[in-house]
Amino acid sequence: MRELVHPEHQQLYDYWNQKRGDRIAPARVDIDPLDFPSLLPYLCMYKVHLDPLEYETTLMGTSVVDMWGVDYTGKLVKDIVLGPLYASVKMHFDTVIRDKKPTVHDLDASWIDKHYIKYSRLMLPLSENGQDVDRLLVCIILHTTETLH
Repeated sequence: MRELVHPEHQQLYDYWNQKRGDRIAPARVDIDPLDFPSLLPYLCMYKVHLDPLEYETTLMGTSVVDMWGVDYTGKLVKDIVLGPLYASVKMHFDTVIRDKKPTVHDLDASWIDKHYIKYSRLMLPLSENGQDVDRLLVCIILHTTETLH
């Protein structure tokens, strides 16, 4: 994983890593949102469904809801209109499941037709059984034309 440039990503990664210990990932029950209340608006959580591999949104923070303009909690990622990014988003999700490691990506958001032009997404795996990724904890930082200068 490349270096984390956003303090929110670093804070969540450090928390995740401490909770993980010597496992591939912490379990969902290890994660207490009250430990990082300032990050809640930027967080999403996805439940992994197998056969076929799909991702269900189980949490969507207020800043993320504002970005998309819709609260997609309870929806499958495949049913969320992601414009031209769906194929790469699916590939990023699948990579975390396959490799069982965090990833961070900077993505284009100009197609959303709001003042956002990019977003940075940290994806952290969670595992109940210590072997398979069954949830993803995601932190999304939005960039506008003002925040990129």
